[in-house]
Amino acid sequence: MHEVNWINKTTSAKRTVALGTFDGVHLGHQFLLKTAVEHSDKECSSCVFTFERPPEQYFKGTSQLLTTFERKIELILASGIEEVAWVPFEESILSLSAEDFVKNILIDSLHAKEVICGFNFRFGKDRRGDIEFLRNMAKEHDFTVTVVKPIQNICGEAISSTLIRESLKKGDLSKASKHLGYYVSYTGDVEHGAGRGRSLGFPTANLRISPDLILPGEGVYLTWCIVPGMGGVPSVTSIGKNPTFSGESRTVESFILDFNADLYNEKLEVQFLDRLRDIIRYESPDDLKKQIKLDVAKARDLLNRFHLQDGRVVLK
Repeated sequence: MHEVNWINKTTSAKRTVALGTFDGVHLGHQFLLKTAVEHSDKECSSCVFTFERPPEQYFKGTSQLLTTFERKIELILASGIEEVAWVPFEESILSLSAEDFVKNILIDSLHAKEVICGFNFRFGKDRRGDIEFLRNMAKEHDFTVTVVKPIQNICGEAISSTLIRESLKKGDLSKASKHLGYYVSYTGDVEHGAGRGRSLGFPTANLRISPDLILPGEGVYLTWCIVPGMGGVPSVTSIGKNPTFSGESRTVESFILDFNADLYNEKLEVQFLDRLRDIIRYESPDDLKKQIKLDVAKARDLLNRFHLQDGRVVLK
């Protein structure tokens, strides 16, 4: 039997179990989690069973996550879910049949009284387990199945992690944030860069972001930096290869407005709010400096469109 890892494990005899990978914990996921919380009670805890990595990314051999595993857990627990159970998605899980998934994980490990999942949920070896199979197994093992319909955007598209990734690649923060239900953010350590920003009069915090995360497309963005001990402050962040200086590697650099302090080795969280412009090559550093001044002025002008709550920028 596969060993299940637990976060906040309780002593519940029975559980309402929400199934999914939950990358990004977007609005569709949030509705599923809310359903699990509403269906739990004093004798039946609310629980999520998930993988630390989306199966489709395992098969593609890529990592383009919307959230780190740790952030995903935070968002799941913030929804009111009491417990999270998870296993690594690896070779051993691929050989687990759909029947054994139900018996070994849902019944023996999780003691599921009710299982809640999306309409297209599939599981087990070669993805042979589907909703009909799950319902048949539920009759045999005395648990119920609740299937949650997809949440759609105004265009009639089902909100999905894939759709959000596509929006981020295009730099469409508005669409990504509306589907997530919050502004996408990244946390990283501040490391030493080339010092070009400082030479232009705009010193930047160079962030080392996990390579497993998908970043917004190259461009200059209005952002909100959450600085340790200070709370949130406005910033302008560039994602790109610094073509004016013939850069070769992509960097994430944040110029924090009205701020002057040493942030090296600090851990910053940066919320991405709006796209200001494309990354282009300027003829000289002076031309770039002039453009950065325009970027900062535009960022200040846009700030009044956003809403603060407890030091963070939140959707209306």
